[in-house]
Amino acid sequence: MDASASPVPRRRSYRWRTDLQLNTLDIVTAVLLGIIQAAIEIVGALGFLERTVWLAGAAGFAFYAIYNGTTWILYFAGAYLRKRAGVILLAAIVTALVRWFFGDPDGPILLWYAIFPSLGAVATFAALRWRGGNMLFALASAVASGLNQVALFTILGGFELSEGAFWGIISIVLGFLGGLVWGVVARYLGIGLERAGVPSVDEPPALGTQQYA
Repeated sequence: MDASASPVPRRRSYRWRTDLQLNTLDIVTAVLLGIIQAAIEIVGALGFLERTVWLAGAAGFAFYAIYNGTTWILYFAGAYLRKRAGVILLAAIVTALVRWFFGDPDGPILLWYAIFPSLGAVATFAALRWRGGNMLFALASAVASGLNQVALFTILGGFELSEGAFWGIISIVLGFLGGLVWGVVARYLGIGLERAGVPSVDEPPALGTQQYA
């Protein structure tokens, strides 16, 4: 057989833009999860609970840092199902908009809390090229949770409410460490939903093939 007819070796490449190009089912999934998360937070009066916890100073912010990562679980489960990191960004924005519409005291600031950490998560998926399984989701969630604390202190004007820079940084670290756990929980939730019959994607669309040069 002519050598020119032989299959050309190919390798997997990563196209980061595809992670942000959501199709109809991706959008439906993200919007639905965002609304569910918003309902949980509204019924649980999360906006008011946060302020009560913050009054405890350093201990309150440390506790908030650890549990706040749980609010990202549904978003990351959606990312697992649809294999697009953009689902996290859209779902978080939807939650923020719904909470704002229903009178959350943070109002439009919620969009900052949603977008800034979400971009960190998306960047983590891009940096790791969707490799790593549990570790991928753990690190992406950890980044989002840690950046959520950074976003909070940015709005609050510094670390004063957490009793200084030291304890503020400690809360950011705790947010990161808590996110490591919640990211794995999110992945297994996605696996469970997939097995229950929720529509899912086998391979990240952002991973394609590219010919060797």
